[in-house]
Amino acid sequence: MVNVGILGTMNCGKTSVFVSFMNSLASSDEKIIAGAPGGPEMYTTQTVDFIRFTSKGFIHVLYGTGGHQTPITDYYRVYVLRNANRFLCMFDLSEDLEEQFKFYRGFEIPTKAIVVYLNKYDLAPENLKNYQEKVSSFFIDEQKKLVRDIFPTVALRTVDEEHEEYKQNCLKGILSLCDFDRDASAFDVWEGQ
Repeated sequence: MVNVGILGTMNCGKTSVFVSFMNSLASSDEKIIAGAPGGPEMYTTQTVDFIRFTSKGFIHVLYGTGGHQTPITDYYRVYVLRNANRFLCMFDLSEDLEEQFKFYRGFEIPTKAIVVYLNKYDLAPENLKNYQEKVSSFFIDEQKKLVRDIFPTVALRTVDEEHEEYKQNCLKGILSLCDFDRDASAFDVWEGQ
């Protein structure tokens, strides 16, 4: 079982990615077993959303946390940091990157490696290359993390054909975190944490 935690600032699209993942999973051969995702009409997460789902015959859990800076969201973020063993870190391509880095400086991600989503590609495709470089540098140099993959994503409920690939990345990236065939040791929790 892999427990995946989604992290990111308020309004970067975590809830939309969560819902997009659920909808994509529902139309695949995999299934959602249980959870409290808030439903397909949810717009923001105040506490924690979770679903238990299958992938390649294994059961996994996906946690979505709020990006707000309030005591309740901080509490649930700590809960996810303690209970997840792989992390998806999200950024909004249409917002200032330095402000988003401040969010990640507020806590320690307890794994060696992460996967990154650069969301809202449809709003700011021109920022993709610059953000990829800066986000990689931030996590590698400052946070001492291995960035396993970076996926540009669009988490809208419906997208045009031009952006369908980026919508599918919402499913692809999370499932890549659950893939036991990859070098799982890179995701192991750091010694002493």
